[in-house]
Amino acid sequence: MIIPTIFFAVIIAYCCRKLYICITIRKELSHIPQPPVTNTYYGHQLTLNDAKAKNTFLELFISWTEQYGDTFLFWILVKPFLFTSDPGILNTITTNLNAYVKVRSLPNRSLFEQTIVGTQSILSGGGEAWAVKRKLMTKWFAKTNMEDLFKVCKPHMEGTALGYLQNRVASGSILEMIDVLGVLFTSYIQVLGMEELFTPEKVAHNVATILEWIPLQLGKSMRMIKAKFSGEKAQTVEMIKEMRARITEMAYNKINELDLMECPEEEIKKWDLLGFLCLANKVGIRNQEAVVVEVEKQASSIVDDVMTVCLVLDNMVKQIGALFIILQKYPEIQAKLFVELRENPITDFKSVNKLVYTEKCLLECLRVAPALLRGTRNYVVDESKMFGPYPVSGKRLQVFYSQYVLHHNKKHWKDPYTFDPERWNGTFTPAPFTYMPFFVGPRSCIGKHFAMMCMKLTLSVLVRNFELVPKFDAKRPPAVDQAMAVMRIRNRIDYLFTPRNPDA
Repeated sequence: MIIPTIFFAVIIAYCCRKLYICITIRKELSHIPQPPVTNTYYGHQLTLNDAKAKNTFLELFISWTEQYGDTFLFWILVKPFLFTSDPGILNTITTNLNAYVKVRSLPNRSLFEQTIVGTQSILSGGGEAWAVKRKLMTKWFAKTNMEDLFKVCKPHMEGTALGYLQNRVASGSILEMIDVLGVLFTSYIQVLGMEELFTPEKVAHNVATILEWIPLQLGKSMRMIKAKFSGEKAQTVEMIKEMRARITEMAYNKINELDLMECPEEEIKKWDLLGFLCLANKVGIRNQEAVVVEVEKQASSIVDDVMTVCLVLDNMVKQIGALFIILQKYPEIQAKLFVELRENPITDFKSVNKLVYTEKCLLECLRVAPALLRGTRNYVVDESKMFGPYPVSGKRLQVFYSQYVLHHNKKHWKDPYTFDPERWNGTFTPAPFTYMPFFVGPRSCIGKHFAMMCMKLTLSVLVRNFELVPKFDAKRPPAVDQAMAVMRIRNRIDYLFTPRNPDA
């Protein structure tokens, strides 16, 4: 009887301590606006779970923003979280990297104990080595370099699109748009110096598999549990190992091919992305450690970066997928977009800039349904002990923000739920820190110019070469999944693809 008694006493003491801490923290933070909790222990957890199930997760935060202001507090169990869509606070969050640091335990870092993007990639890293690497990589993705990239991207995209699709749609076939876009955007990997990394179809399949599993790590998913006893986990682990091994081999070959530190700058500018990654990682690591860089360590960092590139390309897949979903609600806009794409073939880089209405549609899609739906930072509370206008206590607080919520804020956007490409006329500029599809500040997306070019080129190839008729399931229509930080699409985006004469 003694052992069970001690056990229950420990459990009761633990729960009482948790309850005391919860009450104390809530009292300390009671001055910050917050929705009323429905349960002392669960906080807002049950409300959030219900919103996720109904696919109204971000709409809930929009509702809370309208009721409690741009900055408020919410609770997951007994842990407090700050939420803000205040442009001034977002300015601080995006520029003060010492106080607002990346969360290292995000689910895309690893899967089944296998590294995916790691913690020091061009996306997930931080610190001096990361800053040096990012500065070098920014040169490769600079707007001035887009014309050279276009020359290699265009023929490869057209060849992949026609080669992949024409055999499948000779007389018209229904295809899932995300699957098609996955192959098309993954083909850009092959023009970035990574042609040895499987076929676009295989890379797209691998990325889709990884992204399917990653969000399941956030909770006690029954499928994750079953995967341990079935072959799914083993197959996925082998797939990741094979992918990383192939990238490692590519990295070693490229390192041996290039004299990374002796090459003149004009020659470096001609390198492909993989070459730039080799240089950036070597300089970054050497700058941090002031030692001769071990090739093995350099290659490992390059692998994380290439895996990151593969996953980021999928953001464009979902972005164009969201555009096709939205266009079905606005047939007149779709008709105008398709006319521009078909009457203005992309023949050279200058012709990309002639697609004015296409750019407006993309900018508006990035507002209405941004691929980056929300994000989080750890606020290492500084000397001011302030979060915007509110005093805060403790050493560290987790902060949430949402591009989706920000882009639907009636204070900043007229008719925010209306898809209106014409709002992006030549005189319109969003107020600072109210439009963040590519994020802003030192961590803004260095590939945004490349992304816009690739999305226009992909749309042009699809719309000019195929008649596209939606075949959505009326009972399960496709929609943007609001539960995820990075966009996912619920249900299939089926289209009937029928070949057409691009010159007609």
